[in-house]
Amino acid sequence: MLGLVGRRARAQWPLLAALLAVVTAGAALLGVCALLVTVSADRAREKAAAAATPARTEVTGYAVTVARADVPSVVADTGRVLAEALAPFPVAMSGRASSVMRPLSDGRIGYLSGVEDLPERASLVSGRWPGSADEAAVLEPTARLLDLTVGDRVALGAEQARDPAPPVTIKITAIVRTKPGAGWDRDPLGGTGFDLAYRGASALQPAEAYGPFLVDYPGLLSGTSALSRLEITARPDLSDPDHRALARIEAGTLAADRRLSAVLGERVQIERVGSALPGVLAEARRQQQVTTAAVLAVGVLAVALTAAALALAGRLTADVRGEETALLSAMGASRWQLGGVAAAEAGLLALVATVLAVPLSSAAHVWLGGDLAVTGVQVGAVAAGTLLAILVTAGGRQRPAPLARSGADLLLVALAAAGWWQLTSQPDTAQTRVDAVRILSPALLLAAGCVLALRLVPPALTMADRLVPRTRGLPVPLAVVQAARRPTAAALLIALGCAAATFGVAFDATWHRSQHDQADLSVGTDLAITLGGAPSAGQGAVVAAAVGGTVAPATNRGVAVGQWLGGNSEPPRLVAVDAHRAGTLLRGGGEDWAAVGAGLAPVAAAEGITVPSGSRITVTGRATGAVQLATTPRLILQDPTGLRTVCSAAATPLDGRPHELPGCADGDGLRLVAVLLPVTSDALGWDATGDSRIDVTVTIPGASGGAPWTAASSQPYPEQLREPAITVSGATLRMTATVELGGPTEAARQVVATSFPDPGVVPVAVSRRLAEQLSVSPGSELQVTVGNTPVPVKVASIVPGVPSAPGSVALLADLDTLSRALLVRGDPQMPVDAWWVAHPSNATASAGLHLGEVHTRTGEAMRLTTGPVPAGLPAVLRLLVPAAVLLLLAGVTLHVTCDLHARAVEVARLRGLGMRRREIRTALLGQHTIVMVPLLAAGAAVGALATWVVAPLMIRSELGAAPVPGVAPVWPWPAELAVLGALTAGCLIAVAGVVIVQSRRADAAHLRVTS
Repeated sequence: MLGLVGRRARAQWPLLAALLAVVTAGAALLGVCALLVTVSADRAREKAAAAATPARTEVTGYAVTVARADVPSVVADTGRVLAEALAPFPVAMSGRASSVMRPLSDGRIGYLSGVEDLPERASLVSGRWPGSADEAAVLEPTARLLDLTVGDRVALGAEQARDPAPPVTIKITAIVRTKPGAGWDRDPLGGTGFDLAYRGASALQPAEAYGPFLVDYPGLLSGTSALSRLEITARPDLSDPDHRALARIEAGTLAADRRLSAVLGERVQIERVGSALPGVLAEARRQQQVTTAAVLAVGVLAVALTAAALALAGRLTADVRGEETALLSAMGASRWQLGGVAAAEAGLLALVATVLAVPLSSAAHVWLGGDLAVTGVQVGAVAAGTLLAILVTAGGRQRPAPLARSGADLLLVALAAAGWWQLTSQPDTAQTRVDAVRILSPALLLAAGCVLALRLVPPALTMADRLVPRTRGLPVPLAVVQAARRPTAAALLIALGCAAATFGVAFDATWHRSQHDQADLSVGTDLAITLGGAPSAGQGAVVAAAVGGTVAPATNRGVAVGQWLGGNSEPPRLVAVDAHRAGTLLRGGGEDWAAVGAGLAPVAAAEGITVPSGSRITVTGRATGAVQLATTPRLILQDPTGLRTVCSAAATPLDGRPHELPGCADGDGLRLVAVLLPVTSDALGWDATGDSRIDVTVTIPGASGGAPWTAASSQPYPEQLREPAITVSGATLRMTATVELGGPTEAARQVVATSFPDPGVVPVAVSRRLAEQLSVSPGSELQVTVGNTPVPVKVASIVPGVPSAPGSVALLADLDTLSRALLVRGDPQMPVDAWWVAHPSNATASAGLHLGEVHTRTGEAMRLTTGPVPAGLPAVLRLLVPAAVLLLLAGVTLHVTCDLHARAVEVARLRGLGMRRREIRTALLGQHTIVMVPLLAAGAAVGALATWVVAPLMIRSELGAAPVPGVAPVWPWPAELAVLGALTAGCLIAVAGVVIVQSRRADAAHLRVTS
């Protein structure tokens, strides 16, 4: 029998070669999918970790209130805990520390700070870097307000602590300027150099605080000073990580906070470990799970297509070997012998297919951009695929009844409908687990659509058959009659192959379109620079000079809406931009943002008073009565980009003398739009009696502006400051009010003078999700707390999603109107978190500004489409289309070959009746063309239907939730027409080649053999 296997293999090698090709292709597809969800998935997470910014991978240990005797041991133990959490990766440590407050002269306070690698975090303005323990550097604002120069000495008193360190005197050796993005936001004063109303944790009254006085970092940690804050940052080297090591440091980092608490014990008051690294790794894992589910869905579709090709191959093999099997049985071969021959042949075929499919799948994985690898999972998937393929082929030899006769097609349609219903009923929240419904639904829907289409093809061919008598000639009528009356075994494969190919192209286009839409709405504009610290006047001009385009400040932060803080640790987001330029700045969501912004923008811009660059602004004030009053004036200056900054001064006594406000007019194009005058005195309180009339004049040489100004008293307890008024005349602003001396000490007693009226209720656009959760509609009024200031808002419109806050409960407002509402309520800070740039000409230059984290629409779209984690899906789609084309062509070739082999006698008889070979070829080619063209059209229709019905349900965001904005199906006509043209041309070429070869072999010899 083994000899029979060998001789039959040599005689039927074309048939076995085609069968081997189909089995190998199907097994190789499984091997590639196995590599994509294992090797590529692990490598993708490693690449994602290596590509993460240092700010997202660093781990920082914080300690608050450390006694000076415990400082060295706390520093050492904190560093050790961080190193153990990040093992086995090498770690670079850096730190910064701030001492407890020490008294300066005149009731002021200051503090020492040590910053490791200070030259990398600040730039010298004058002097030299400190070189010993009694030398220090100060920031520019500190030096200006305290009138310090290089060489001065500053005496700091004993610490305000339980075990105070003695007073120290330090020499100023440098005046420095902070560098953006260098961590100064974590300084006790936020890197501003001063806080004129600083209130410490244990302070009963606010005080003027100045600092830091930057001293030697190791010297500060030697135990000579108690620390109010200590932070040590560990940066692991993740340039070439291993996924197992990444899992280890993720667990270690999550446990580091608990570990640090146990190690430090009572030596510190508060301790914690903060890091974005566990979130980065968990996010990459969730993204990979989403990608894996999509890859498996495409893989199942490829397996279904392969199964159809194998079933066809099995059926055709049985047709070819039917007479041979009957002859062997007649000669006495038993079923066991025939089974042994079949098993031996199947085993050899499976072995050869496995040997070929393993390297082929590895090569395809490399072609798709993966690493060259051979894994146990891959080999197991290939072996299982070949075994399944052989079983499917063997099952095809039983010649089951067509699906349309058995009713199995209706069952398949019912399963597809159930799968589609399950997809539509899945929640919009994050779903990262591998869902069988999501994996099987595309293949079920395409298969169900194709088997239904097969029911429509025979009636169409029968109708064409009825028109045959009206035509002339023999080849065409013969072709139509044969097409209508002869069953096509490859019908399902042709329709399913075309459906899979067209669906693959459309799904790829739809997925890419969705990722770009998500990127647009996620960034919100063309270029967003999220600031690492407070913006400064003129910073917008620097950004514009570097990147070009339209530059505007923006707000994007969490807020409270009334008493509602959101759910699932997701606070409501407030996004505010210049509504006048909303159509230019905002991107994503498919909305007419210019129209939305028109409903949010104020009627007129705030003109204010022009402030010439270099002007020496002075404040002169008087107060009646015996009580000595002072004010800390705050000038609100607006630059050409619309950014409003606060210029503050030290407490200015109302003694009738002019006091200069240095550093307020250092920029070009500034306009004074508001002035805040808080009145302070040690005599204010419940025990005081009477009132005092104040008269304060702000003089700006060379200023101009004639817009009317308004004055008011701010919360809390606005009645403690009565009759506020302002008069603007040329270069001076004169403000008057009556201050009640008695009353609550927490009363603001603040004059708020603005160049614009109170905007009242701020109009906002809200996301649909917020509207649903709070049950609001246009016209509803809410209250939003920005910082510590409540602002009334009114819903002007509802939008599907707010730019830069996709899928969030979010509000969109005009930044100018929001700033006005805050100012009239006594809050001078403009809530700016970022710079937004529309149509930048050089977006890459933004990284060199070191202002903060940079995001671009194009960069985000590239991350979502070509990043290491999602790369598996477009890769497997690139493999699906050529695989579908090749399997379809192989099936068509095999079917036509076997069909003509079985019809050789019929062809010979036609030759005997006088038909020329050319006419016979025309009839045969026409017969198969008439069958294939409707099947290809039906397959394309099924692919289009699946694109509209199931593709939007299959696509999820990178975290597994429903994408925002929603998915819009894409049918790329040029690419689809190219695929259909290639399939049609390929099928016709294959049929023509087989027809030409087989028709030459059909002659009178076939009649003699069968007579």
